[in-house]
Amino acid sequence: MYIRVSFKSDMLMRGVSAHVFLPYHDGYPDAKRPYPTLYFLPGYSANAEEISMLLPIRRYCTEHGIAVVIPDGENSFYTDHPERCALFSSYVGEELVRVTREMFPCLSREKEQTYIGGISMGGYGACTNGLRWHETFSKVMMLSPAIDPQDLMNERVPTLPSTLFGAWLGDREAYLTSWMNPRHAILAAREAGRALPEMFMCCGRQDALVYDMCKDFAAFAKEHTIGLEYIEGDGQHDIPYWDSMLEAAFSFLSGRKSA
Repeated sequence: MYIRVSFKSDMLMRGVSAHVFLPYHDGYPDAKRPYPTLYFLPGYSANAEEISMLLPIRRYCTEHGIAVVIPDGENSFYTDHPERCALFSSYVGEELVRVTREMFPCLSREKEQTYIGGISMGGYGACTNGLRWHETFSKVMMLSPAIDPQDLMNERVPTLPSTLFGAWLGDREAYLTSWMNPRHAILAAREAGRALPEMFMCCGRQDALVYDMCKDFAAFAKEHTIGLEYIEGDGQHDIPYWDSMLEAAFSFLSGRKSA
């Protein structure tokens, strides 16, 4: 079942919408309620409608019995900026979860059945917000994540303005020791004795945008014995690659073995 919902967001101080997929009444056996739920974040330049229309989210939702909620990210990197009334981290990590649970009582309230994922910028946002809102999310799923935006925005990508990093992530030095830096957030959580979410990451070897940073992050995870399932193969930073990886990604969330 597919539903588009609209509501007034306190965190963004305006009307917003989200695309919701429920594993119900779609020609597959109905999933057992309450439904495990994935909050799935679009990448830079994409929106919820584009992701909903171009990827077979509805199919994997019903096959794996996982509800999916897709908000708009608006090139925000899913960070908080109170000075511009744009609390995107608080929106996806707290408000969106609360409001959709109120709208749809069939969604699970349990951390063990609440996940966050995303593509590219959304994969970065899933990692940082999965760690920041650690009492809400138990699993993080990342497709070709821009996992190290400091590397991404070092002017090697001509289509990104040089001011973008500062606009969304602040001072570069301060970033290194903030929750917005995935490596720092992971090590800080471990030092505090908090359990880390289970993580999945995939990236195509021909992905000139993020492959190197994904491979480096996988090496970091291995060095620090962090539970990360990492898959790489042929593919670029595009819809065909992400389409090909949805079975593995949803299998990670549902605990099934992918074919």
